[in-house]
Amino acid sequence: MQLKDKVVFITGGAQGFGKAVAEAVLKKGAKVCVADVKVDQGEATAKELQASSGADNVLFVKCDVSDASVFEDAFKAAVSKFGHVDVMCNNAGIMDERIWEKQLEINIGGVVRGTMMALNHMRKDKGGRGGVIINTASTAGFLPFPWAPTYAASKSAIYHFTASWAENPDMKSADVRMVSICPPGAKTALLDCIEEKVINYEHFKQFIDRYEFCGVDQVVEEFLLAMEDDTINGTAITIKGKEGVEKMKMTLIPAE
Repeated sequence: MQLKDKVVFITGGAQGFGKAVAEAVLKKGAKVCVADVKVDQGEATAKELQASSGADNVLFVKCDVSDASVFEDAFKAAVSKFGHVDVMCNNAGIMDERIWEKQLEINIGGVVRGTMMALNHMRKDKGGRGGVIINTASTAGFLPFPWAPTYAASKSAIYHFTASWAENPDMKSADVRMVSICPPGAKTALLDCIEEKVINYEHFKQFIDRYEFCGVDQVVEEFLLAMEDDTINGTAITIKGKEGVEKMKMTLIPAE
């Protein structure tokens, strides 16, 4: 997919990976809807992006991905502004084991809601234009992550949800690709006040003190790859720090 004049909807777009992806796609000529529950930060991000890329190319919408009606209103606002959405980035997420129910509602519930809204809007067999849906998972979804078990479970669910939808036989006629991005730890707002959000922080601190974080720019590159390479579908793109990336694809075993 060529990104020029395409419309990209990004949840959790006010900061971190979301903001960085918004900046990158705008440079390629796309239009962006920054969706975030943090209104002040979202409006500030939108204003900054509008100053560099044009007011008509950037929209901010308040969006709580755990609230179905609010999320739907935000998506409709983007469609009303730009006419359509070509790329859906379900990127909003939290890591906080104290509120594990809310964590699941945002991390996996938000991804499911966003995917289904975008799919219904995009699918060519229902009158849409096709497109790509990119869901932010994590390497914590593949490996034991004892400091945040519910967070890890939510990210594993995102990977399997994305890969399973991509294998659905109806997706060929829908012409909508599905990709998950699975970064390791990066220094973003997800780690703010982390000592209160994980189990056994002292043990976790020993781990992160020797951990090699990946760069936000590395993650952005893989978002762009997922958008622009039309051959990538049902794939988990895993960022492996200095080792580059790995592309994993779940294969359906045919029934006999």
